[in-house]
Amino acid sequence: MRPIHPINEEQCRPYYGQPVFIILKDGTELVGTLSRLDKGKLYLNETAAGIQSNASAKSKRSGANSSSLGKARAQTKKSDKPTTTAANEAFPVPYPDSELFGSPFELDVASVGALIVPS
Repeated sequence: MRPIHPINEEQCRPYYGQPVFIILKDGTELVGTLSRLDKGKLYLNETAAGIQSNASAKSKRSGANSSSLGKARAQTKKSDKPTTTAANEAFPVPYPDSELFGSPFELDVASVGALIVPS
């Protein structure tokens, strides 16, 4: 078992898509698949499609053309299989199987006492 310390994006990025063991400062123990760390929050158990839709939402807020976003959404709805995009190409192979540990959830990094990955 290897602790991730300090818990920041640079330290977490190599472990995206991998199972993690989390001990909160109140002693609660959790397991999940590490999806990403963004703005002081750890996101766990997200699918690659969920990450892709979050990236689309960020693009929309930053002034992306809404007609192109509408086309992307329409293409996503046509097929059940997520397509490979720049948003999910960086994730390792186990990443799409994040449902193993349950529904997606997020944690404030400030509440995490330890973040541990298997060796």
